Formats: sequence, structure tokens, C-alpha cells
Amino acid sequence: MSTAVSTTPMAPPSPGISQGEILGHLGAGGAALVVTVVLVLGVKAAGKGRPLPWTLALFLGALAATLYAAAGGIWSTPADLLGTLLAALGVGGSGGPLGNVGMGAAACCIAAVLYWKKLTLKQVAIWGFVMAYVAGRAGGIWGVLASVVASFAKVLGV
Repeated sequence: MSTAVSTTPMAPPSPGISQGEILGHLGAGGAALVVTVVLVLGVKAAGKGRPLPWTLALFLGALAATLYAAAGGIWSTPADLLGTLLAALGVGGSGGPLGNVGMGAAACCIAAVLYWKKLTLKQVAIWGFVMAYVAGRAGGIWGVLASVVASFAKVLGV
């Protein structure tokens, strides 16, 4: 009786969902890329896809900000530009043209714009990005919202 032994190398076992990587290993830059592609295609859906719902566009914009920060490199450029703009206005510090405007005040203003201003899906996604940046630095209830978005990024394996 003879037994054949395979000499073909076996692929390493997949970590699966139990490791927290629902979509497989994305990496921070890969997750940022995926969310960006979904946002770009989802705000102007064509073909079989439908446009993103308003709340999902907002959430994905906020998630993009969180993933961009985690990815670093070129991905951190939008947040760096936003931080520079807010600092120039004196938001989050003192001595700007608007006086002493805290990040909490900025978060409240963004929430008002999101609630009362009629926005396109693209604008909603951009405001979601801005809101995530501001909320992460504002503390209070805004910080809780930012930590919820950050915990979702961990589910993606970032």
C-alpha cells in the first residue's frame, strides 16, 4: 500500500472574522482607499448602484477622516489642511479673528449646518469628514461620537 505525499505548499490559514477583519486584511491605507471609492461612487451612483442614504454618506465621511488619520502619509493631507484652516480662524485656540472659539462650538455649528442646510450627498460626506476631525478634538458628547466611528474602524481591522 502506497500513500502519496503532496509537495504543493499550503496557503497560510486565513484569520477569518474571529480576528476582527470582516473584509480580510485591508490595512489603514487600504481601508481609507475603499471608503473613498465608496464615497466617490456612492454620492453619484450610476449603473446598478443606488445613491448612498444621507446618514450613510455622513457616517462614511466621518469614517474616512478617522481612517485617513490612521493611514498617515498622503492620507493625512486633508486633515492637516483642515487643521491649518481652523487654526487660522482661531478655532480650538485663542486670538483668532473670531475670538476664543472652542472645538465644541465648532461641532455645534457643524451639527446645525447638517441639520438645517439642504446639502448634496457630496457636501454631507465632506461635512462628515470635518465633523469627525472637530468632534475628535472637542470632547464631551462629540468625543463619544468620534469614538464610535473609531471603534467601527477597528472592526474593519484598522
